[in-house]
Amino acid sequence: MRFRRQTTVCPEGWYYLAILAVVFGGAVFKDVNLLLILAGMLLGPVLLNWQLVRATLRGLRLERKLPPSIGAGDVLSVALTLTNARRRLASWAVVAEEEIRRESDAASNGHHPQSPLRPHVLFPHVQAGQACKGSYRGKLSRRGRYRIGPAKLSTRFPFGLLSRTLTIEDSQTLTVLPRLGRLTDGWTARRLDAFAGTDRRRRQPGPEGDFYGVREWRPGDGHRLIHWRSSARLGKLVVRQLERPRSRDVAVVLDLWQPEQATAEQLRNVEHVVSFAATVLTDACRKGGSNVYLGLSNTETECVGGATSPAILQGLMERLALVEARSDDALPSLLARTLRRVVAETEIVLVSTRPTDLTDPSRFAALHAQPGFPERLRRIRRIDASSEQLEQYFQVELP
Repeated sequence: MRFRRQTTVCPEGWYYLAILAVVFGGAVFKDVNLLLILAGMLLGPVLLNWQLVRATLRGLRLERKLPPSIGAGDVLSVALTLTNARRRLASWAVVAEEEIRRESDAASNGHHPQSPLRPHVLFPHVQAGQACKGSYRGKLSRRGRYRIGPAKLSTRFPFGLLSRTLTIEDSQTLTVLPRLGRLTDGWTARRLDAFAGTDRRRRQPGPEGDFYGVREWRPGDGHRLIHWRSSARLGKLVVRQLERPRSRDVAVVLDLWQPEQATAEQLRNVEHVVSFAATVLTDACRKGGSNVYLGLSNTETECVGGATSPAILQGLMERLALVEARSDDALPSLLARTLRRVVAETEIVLVSTRPTDLTDPSRFAALHAQPGFPERLRRIRRIDASSEQLEQYFQVELP
């Protein structure tokens, strides 16, 4: 950990030094001893302030505690602990100032770089050999990776004439995940249609799931679950145990295209698509019993995922937090990678920021030449975020 120390004169200190210079100049040119004594008395607080600000910051240590991750628009709470490692001399009026900067401001994609945030915390008094805790809170509205640090400790104690700053060259990163929204009834109905198929048959009333064994009857078990043959053979009531029906696997493919000079509406569409994908994956992982996949193109095309679990969801959300829109056409290679990664029964949802025709022979010629790919391309469910189609399935939750 590196440190940089700097002592500066405060604005009030410059006024004070100007008065001191006038008094000292009058004493020299007019040869007035009383003015010379007054100038010496005025110089005393400056020297004392210089010594105290140097001593106040000596031996201080600042520790920062960040949350593992937060969602865009959620409250960020950062805990700071200031420790005075000296055996004598307390520290007074110490201000800790942090710098929060987004690492990958996509200025080339139409976003304007954000100015760094500079929250600060005041520690009024830190006894020698003890620690004092403080915190600051705020909101980060954009997803991405943020760097927090370096931190600055400063004090003007006791007279406010001079300021001493200690810069701690230590920083940490924080990932701000996409903001989640709400899936509408239209999305739920569409998922049910996809799960059951267009020629689905009407379900018969009764328990659902695959039979895999029996167990002894317990109070509260329904009579329809009783396995009568096994009960007669064993001489006691036993009921069937059914596996929970498995949900259908889903792969969300994002086509985050936008021109080099994007409009505000196009920028919002990109963020809505990312939030929609994050909400769909979170909903699938909460329900469990399936595999989830995410196909996107950032520095390279990739399709990642696996069985639903908190670890899988965290990894997918972090990828969504860092993905940026592109002006080139990476969709053909992204679809090829996705189709090779997932099994044929997986439902593929393509969410794009532009209208997409998967039957275009010139754009997707390589995919149509692969055995089995043309049929799977026809089954892909497409959502065009540049129209009002996405609003039928997803509502953005305002902060």
